[in-house]
Amino acid sequence: MSEVLVQFDEPQYATDGRAFTPQVRGRRLPDGIWEAWIEFHPVQGGEPVATRRETEQLTRGDLRFWAAGLTRAYLRGALARALAPRQAHPPVALTVPDIPELRELFAVLDDEERAVCTLAPALDPVAIFTASGEYALRHALRSLSARDLRTIIAAYAIPENDVHDLARTFEDALAERIVVAVQQRVGTNVTSRAGELRGATK
Repeated sequence: MSEVLVQFDEPQYATDGRAFTPQVRGRRLPDGIWEAWIEFHPVQGGEPVATRRETEQLTRGDLRFWAAGLTRAYLRGALARALAPRQAHPPVALTVPDIPELRELFAVLDDEERAVCTLAPALDPVAIFTASGEYALRHALRSLSARDLRTIIAAYAIPENDVHDLARTFEDALAERIVVAVQQRVGTNVTSRAGELRGATK
């Protein structure tokens, strides 16, 4: 059962002039994570429109904190997304790899998400870090959803890291977990190569 987390008084306007009152709704998923989306109610009456999932957070409090920080610009973009026509996707039969995190992730997707989800990582964090550095990796991860970040974590077998104190949101925590793991892996490889080079010069 979803609930209203934040109700906004200021209306948002569509390109055709229609006014909508936004509210953030959220719910707790079976895996304990909280998700939220934005629902827009026409001021002149009619059926509301809603975005798809906008964020995932660790707790209800984190979700409310995220919702309270939404800007006018963000809400305008969300309204445009909510009003955009949805494309129909044919069902796709997927074989989920025997990786616990991927199976847990796939279990909480709705039917439409399952149809388009490939369970393939959105990017190679090690390649980005090696080629362009930590800043580029953080920037790339910042644009991904929690689902994409969790898929990367599962695909690259990234271990748990105690990074929640460094992150404001669930997505931040997942991204930081990836960055820390990549730093450790690349650092270990660099150290090993340096040792090999030193041995070769003796």
